[in-house]
Amino acid sequence: MSAAAVLLDRLGRPGDVRLGTARPAELARLASGLAALDAVLGGGLPRGRITELAGRRSSGRTGLACRIAAAATGAGETIAWVDPADALDPEAAAAAGVKLDRTLWVRPRTILDALRAAEILLQAGGFGLVVLDLDAPRRSARSIAWPRLARAAEQARTGLLVVAPERQAGTFAAVGLEVDGRRVRWSGGPGRLVLLDAIETRVTVARSRVGRPGGELVVRQACA
Repeated sequence: MSAAAVLLDRLGRPGDVRLGTARPAELARLASGLAALDAVLGGGLPRGRITELAGRRSSGRTGLACRIAAAATGAGETIAWVDPADALDPEAAAAAGVKLDRTLWVRPRTILDALRAAEILLQAGGFGLVVLDLDAPRRSARSIAWPRLARAAEQARTGLLVVAPERQAGTFAAVGLEVDGRRVRWSGGPGRLVLLDAIETRVTVARSRVGRPGGELVVRQACA
């Protein structure tokens, strides 16, 4: 063994990692509430990482975010929803299963305030999930914010779900989900009242640093 290797072996810390014995720690997961999505992601959303959920308006992205938030609060997690556009409908969220008594709803005035609020929430700790709803194009969010948010999420071991029209965090996101292919299904028929039955959307794992990208599934939900 070389002198450098001997020195590294003696140092040991930080992390008590020694040459030839380092093993990657198992990544904790947050169930999405959708078994098919959890299977594609290898167990659920990664805790301590950024997951992006991108799709145009009415694509189903907010409905899917609500499903994920509902699964988290249903499992006893406290979550935060950062909403600078004041777009969240509490009644619709509750109907989707989100427990509002376990949800902190933050409504900053600007996108920059929203990014800062998300960082403060992550640094405060105690949240299983922070949803950052950026209903704005990529250019509205400062790129310098993403390394800070990624670091804060990792330190807090909190899942950060960024919901936006397009993916924004770049290489700082561990998972990138894209929602498209919206399809509306109606119930009823000749001589019967026609009602909205469900909305089906296709979800693609466009990026994954914690599993295999390229997986697809169809999600059926009641709201967009």
